[in-house]
Amino acid sequence: MSVALRVSLLVAGAVGAASATFPVSDTDLYWHLATARETLARGIVRTDIFSWSAVGAPVAADQWLGQLLLYAGYGLGSWQGVIAVRTIAVALLVGLISAAALLRRPSSPVVALAVAVPAILLSRSLWTERPELFGAAFLAALVLLLQLRGERPLFAIAPLIVLWANVHGSFALGSGLVLLVCGRGLIADPPLRRGYAVAVAGALASFVLTPAGPGTLAIPGLHLLGPPREIQEWAIPSPTTPAGGLWALVLAAVLATAALAHGARARDVILVVPTALLSLIAIRYAPLFAIAATPYLAERLPLAVTLIRRAAAGDEASPAVADASEKGGLTLAERRTARSAAGPPASSERARPPSLVRTRGRQPFEAAIALISGALLVASIALAPREVDEAAFPVGALEALPRGPGVLSEYDWGGWLIWRAPATPVFVDGRLVPYRGQVLGDYVSVVEAPPGWRDVLERRGIRWLLVRPSRPVAVRAQDLGWRVLSRSPYYVLIEVGGR
Repeated sequence: MSVALRVSLLVAGAVGAASATFPVSDTDLYWHLATARETLARGIVRTDIFSWSAVGAPVAADQWLGQLLLYAGYGLGSWQGVIAVRTIAVALLVGLISAAALLRRPSSPVVALAVAVPAILLSRSLWTERPELFGAAFLAALVLLLQLRGERPLFAIAPLIVLWANVHGSFALGSGLVLLVCGRGLIADPPLRRGYAVAVAGALASFVLTPAGPGTLAIPGLHLLGPPREIQEWAIPSPTTPAGGLWALVLAAVLATAALAHGARARDVILVVPTALLSLIAIRYAPLFAIAATPYLAERLPLAVTLIRRAAAGDEASPAVADASEKGGLTLAERRTARSAAGPPASSERARPPSLVRTRGRQPFEAAIALISGALLVASIALAPREVDEAAFPVGALEALPRGPGVLSEYDWGGWLIWRAPATPVFVDGRLVPYRGQVLGDYVSVVEAPPGWRDVLERRGIRWLLVRPSRPVAVRAQDLGWRVLSRSPYYVLIEVGGR
């Protein structure tokens, strides 16, 4: 077992164990579970069956396998089982990010892990109970496989991409990266053409081997071309926010490293540039960019830092150090320093890092590391919360909630109502796809209560409002004397026009 694998196992176990202390918190989890339940009962859900505003409309089926995985956790251990699935996925994601960094800088594990920290921190926003977390882990696995040498990692990419395509729509990014990296490899790296060809075939197959078939790119394309800015996670990255600031730091590190430490591998450019451009579209893509950039930064950022320090010390030759270090234009001592900072040579695409599994003869020590990491995960899962915290939802309104269509609730309560009140269809929820356009627009028109909001109520046939008391519509409705069926400091259930 190599140093990279040993260290990444320990990091994965520790971070995964820490994540197990977080309660179930993602509001989308509930409709994912409900969809998985329907999939097992009647087959893959292709049209809306949970709302009354878009019933029968096409819905995304690109997450069916990820939903079944979450539902399997719930079936085996209720909410603790869901946390177990999430914990293992987080450990896998963090371990893969760490391993990719360590492979590119095996001689300096501390430096490699330090470079991986921003990606791990940015991925924290994905440590939720939804298939998106699994998609991030698949991307981290792809990035790691592209750091390894030989045909076997390339062969593994094909089934990885096809499986990913049935777990989450982020596979489209992975397939695109594989086509670019391996398409170039077919031309530039003849000894590995068979492996590249298999990987390319897997990427192409991922576009059709899904329930949506040739239309599998429709949902990723919809989000890419028309991101729903009204949802927080689809906002443009802002350096003034913690996540946006961390994203800006990674982007600045990549740009500075590219400018100073010349000699990036072609596949690093292919991995980093598209994901960087993608991250400019929405903050939810920032972790994906950081994951893709981590191996490049692990290898080249220390050299860039060395150049900056020399420049600060007044070394006039420092602007040319990167090129000179590759060409032998420095003194012997300077070349040694530059080589130590730069890590493995980057001038040849074939100069890949060591294999992930390498050393022999230390099986007891390696087994102990794996055992410690596994024990951390098992212990943390055993101590994880056994019940879900529903404090953020209108639990007290369930008994007064009418059956049948006509209820408009908060956007982020919709998925929970699908799970907890199946006899009451929702107006809108986090599935987004069936509601794009007029439904979401009407929802905003009601809850914000601008001029004409009562016309929307009549046109849509909305008969009850389940909203937060602070919503303008709640204030207006109560000013009109409409009857309140149930209330608490966190919600109010109002009968439209009722007295």
